[in-house]
Formats: sequence, C-alpha cells, structure tokens
Amino acid sequence: MSENKPNARPRNADVHQNRNTVATNERTAFDNLGLTKRNADYMFRFNKALESTKLSPDKKAAAVQAMVNELVEGQKSGKTAKNLYGDVASRVKYVVEGPQREAEGKVFGGPDYWPNMVYNALTFFMIFTLLFGVMYLFSPKLMKTSSPVGITAILVSALVAGFLLPIMPRLFDPKIKHRFNGWIRFLLTLVGFAVWMVLFYFAQLLPPAINPVLMPWPSIIVGLLSIAAMIWIRRRYNIRGGFFG
Repeated sequence: MSENKPNARPRNADVHQNRNTVATNERTAFDNLGLTKRNADYMFRFNKALESTKLSPDKKAAAVQAMVNELVEGQKSGKTAKNLYGDVASRVKYVVEGPQREAEGKVFGGPDYWPNMVYNALTFFMIFTLLFGVMYLFSPKLMKTSSPVGITAILVSALVAGFLLPIMPRLFDPKIKHRFNGWIRFLLTLVGFAVWMVLFYFAQLLPPAINPVLMPWPSIIVGLLSIAAMIWIRRRYNIRGGFFG
C-alpha cells in the first residue's frame, strides 16, 4: 500500500498571508485615528491608491495627515470623506496634479467679480474720505493752502480701482489659462494703472460745482458709512482677503 502524502502547501501562501496581515493592520490604523468606519475605509483606499503614484513620501504623508485632520473635524458636523473629496480616484488626481486650471476667459468676470469690484471700490473710497476728512479736521488751513481732492474725483478713482484690482491678481494666476504671455499681461497692468491715474487727474480738474470738496466731518461720516457697507458685502458674499480679513 502506498502511503498518503500530506497535502502540499500552496506556493506563495505565506506571501499572501503576510500581505493580508499588512492590509488589515493599515486598515486598523485608520480606525484608531478617530475616524468613522466609512471615513477610515475611504482613507485606507486613498492611501493605497496614493502609494502607486510618483508623489514623494513626504508629500504623501502630509496629504494623508491633512485629510485625516480635516475629516476628524468635519465628522462633528456630519461630513464624510465622500462629501468633502468626491471619489478616491478624483481625490488622488487632485493631490497629485493640484487644482485644475480654470477655463480661458476667467480673468474678467465670474460670479465673484462684481462683489469684489464693489468691495474694492468701497475700500478706496473709505480710505480717501477718512484720510482727507481727518487731515482737514486737524489742519483746516490745508483746505486753503493745498489743492483738496473733490468727492467726484475720489469716487472716480475708487470705481476704477474697484474695476481693476480684482483683475490684476488673475492676470498672473498660474491656475488660469491665459491668452497672452507674461510680458503682454505686465504691459496691460501698466496700462491699467496709467488709465487710473489719467482719469483721476481729469476728474480733479472738474469745476467745484461738479467736484465739490467735502468738509471734514461729512467726509469722515461718509468714510464710516463705507466701512459699514464693506462689512455687509464681505459677510453677504464671503469675500476673503483685503480689509477686515
């Protein structure tokens, strides 16, 4: 009688077992970070997908840690990884490639342009009215010995500034696809400032009936009202940066 040979152990069985053990440990590690099961599973899958990219280890670790911190905080208000980041593949692409460049033609316009335009115009209007109001209040002789700036000239300057300032940073934003090269955009910036100065100069040449000079206290009051309007616009349209940032 031939003896029955014991069943041979499948090849690579130990390798598969070790891989499963490592995967289980990695999955458990995210569970121990205070994440919900759903968010921990998302981060586990995201981390595995990120490992196959060419991103440096430091950047991978930083991206994972930042997301974990954001998720732990977001869970308090019921947010999930899917809500915050979309699917895993999209998030990996975002982390590796960065934000997608905006479509051409976004330098001017967009839903946030006009609120920013009004906010910037009010900012300049507030600065000049308060500046001249306080200056003439403490030095009344300046209204006679200098060439005080009229309210129309201030308004024109503020409107042009409000129109130009939201555009200037976008002209050099690398996330926007531009039609012109850097030198042309730089020249456009210089032209914009030149137009600003020219319009202010001619507005200041208008007769006093059209370009009256406000007395100190009315100028200060107008400046304070501008601050109130700025605060309202900032809260209403969630404007970032600038004054009251």
